This record gives sequence, structure tokens and C-alpha cells, in this order.
Amino acid sequence: MATLVGMSADARGQTFTVDRDETVVGRRPESNVVLAGTSVSGRHCMIRRDGFRYFIRDLGSTNGTRLNGREVNVEMRLRPKDILQVGTLEFLFDSDEKPEEEPGSLTNTTRVEIATGTSTKPETFASISPFGTRRPAQMTVWYAIIAIVGILALGAAVVLFIFVSQLK
Repeated sequence: MATLVGMSADARGQTFTVDRDETVVGRRPESNVVLAGTSVSGRHCMIRRDGFRYFIRDLGSTNGTRLNGREVNVEMRLRPKDILQVGTLEFLFDSDEKPEEEPGSLTNTTRVEIATGTSTKPETFASISPFGTRRPAQMTVWYAIIAIVGILALGAAVVLFIFVSQLK
């Protein structure tokens, strides 16, 4: 069984069961899921169940339907924990049913390899930087540049001080 759980302020706390093969969401009283929001059309969207899979389709609504922030222009697949936006109302789509394995789909597997033997600490960590180690000659150049810039800044401050004191 699937559910729509209200997430936005106007729908917070509301839960709707999606237990039909075709569930119409809208503002009209004959809709399967009746929403009172002014941004919801009379027949806004439809959730279709196919076995364990669910699909969403917009029914030409005025304010649109979005699935995870994307406009629903064609029928799109719903998955557990998807965010469905009907007009300005947001819902979390959830399903406690396990989806059936689709033919040709890849399954996520994690493989852990345990190394045998002893481990030793590296002699240096120089090899971990993609830029290599700094050579002392490069550091000397940087120290010289920093010293020259510092002397120039100090000289400029002295000249500025003398100039300001002459104006008084």
C-alpha cells in the first residue's frame, strides 16, 4: 500500500492512502484524494498502480504537478521517498511494498575485500599530495617576495604619515 503524506504547511499532518489501480487527485469531491488547496485543479493528477510500481501523470492542471522538483509532462515513475508537488501542496510519496525486480536491472552490491597480512606506516606522506612536495628553493623565493612586499608597504605607510603630518 502506498501513501501520500502532507509536507507543506497547508497539507501537513494529512495522510492519503493510494490503494486503487488509478487514484485521481484533485479538488472535486468525486476525486479519490480530495485536496482543498486553491492551487489544486478539479482533476489535477492521477497516480496509476502497475503491480508494485506507481506512476504519476498530470491531468492538464492549471498550476502543474512536479516530481522531485521536475515538471510532470509525461507519465513518470514514483518511488518511495519521492516529493510530489500538487499545485503548491507538497507530499511525500511512500510505499511499504518491495518493488519487484525489473528485468535487466542492475542490483547494487557492495563488495568488501579484507587485506591479509600486516600493515606498516609509510615512511613519509609526501606521496599523498597530487602536486608533489614543495622544494625548499620555492619557499625561499616566496619568503623573498613577502619580504619585499612588506618593505614596500611599510615605506608607503611612512610616506603617507609624513604627507598627512605636513598638511596640518
